[in-house]
Amino acid sequence: MKARFIFACWTLWIGVSALSPYRAHAQERVRAYYPGISGSQVPLFIASDLGLFKKRGLDVDVVFIRGASGTAAQLAGEVHFGIGQSFTAIAGALAGADTTIAGTYVNKLLYSFVTNPQITRPSDLTGKKIGVQSIGGLNSATVSMALKEWGIDESKVSILRAGEIAPRLQAVLAGNLDATIVTTAEMRRARAAGLHILADLRSLKGSFPLASVTVRKGYLQTKREVAKKFLMAFSEGIHVFQTDKEQGLKSVLKWMKISERDAVEDIYQSFAPMMSLPPKTNLAGVQGVLDFLATSRAEAKKASPQDFVDEGILTELEREGFFKALLKEVKKP
Repeated sequence: MKARFIFACWTLWIGVSALSPYRAHAQERVRAYYPGISGSQVPLFIASDLGLFKKRGLDVDVVFIRGASGTAAQLAGEVHFGIGQSFTAIAGALAGADTTIAGTYVNKLLYSFVTNPQITRPSDLTGKKIGVQSIGGLNSATVSMALKEWGIDESKVSILRAGEIAPRLQAVLAGNLDATIVTTAEMRRARAAGLHILADLRSLKGSFPLASVTVRKGYLQTKREVAKKFLMAFSEGIHVFQTDKEQGLKSVLKWMKISERDAVEDIYQSFAPMMSLPPKTNLAGVQGVLDFLATSRAEAKKASPQDFVDEGILTELEREGFFKALLKEVKKP
């Protein structure tokens, strides 16, 4: 009798399991990392919060891995998608890393030049000291691009390594630096400290691949369908961020741990309108990165922007009408 009861329970469990949608359609487990906390990661946060990945059959583990450690983890196969700096991906691929840009959703520099009050126009920067986070990194490339557009010879200014944003702002206030750059979301803090906002770099004519979805080329070949589902869900996250402000603000509050409403509003206004959908890469911006890298790396002079981008999936989604249907969805008030 006991054996019959156990057999009946086992049979019932098998039947229920077979009917369960989660058993019948097991979700693919993947990991996506982001290297810093800023408004550029909000589409990833939204896609996670609203179950947009799960809707596509993906169980995505979102992890924070700071700086170069994230790139190393991606190359080791410990994480599958990177959300953030395209600059790092391009520099790594130039050195032979197996990474490519699958899509770029911010094609502008979302930074501002801040200076001491005595500097009121770009030409005043000549002979001055400009602080950046690190030499040869994204901050340096940003400064270089701005100076080039303003017609200022880079050799006529001093670009100095000055660390993170807080000590850089303090150095400008103390007179040890004359200028630095901050994200557009940090302008409020800089202005409150008494610094002059020299220029919002979103207004520069040139493009720049600021934030992208990166993936290993090998993974893109062997897990193409997974990558396609990821890009679809991520694109939905962009769309929600741009059309449902309250949801965007909720995700900012949750993931970025910001309590001040004004600061949250600054992040939304700085990032949401600047995101590209479809998230296509402006190749002129990639060329700009290569031009900057070519000043210190000879191999960059021979490289082509197309070598660093594989948007075959996005092209396929466009052909299938995915983005056209997505953009038709009604905006929420």
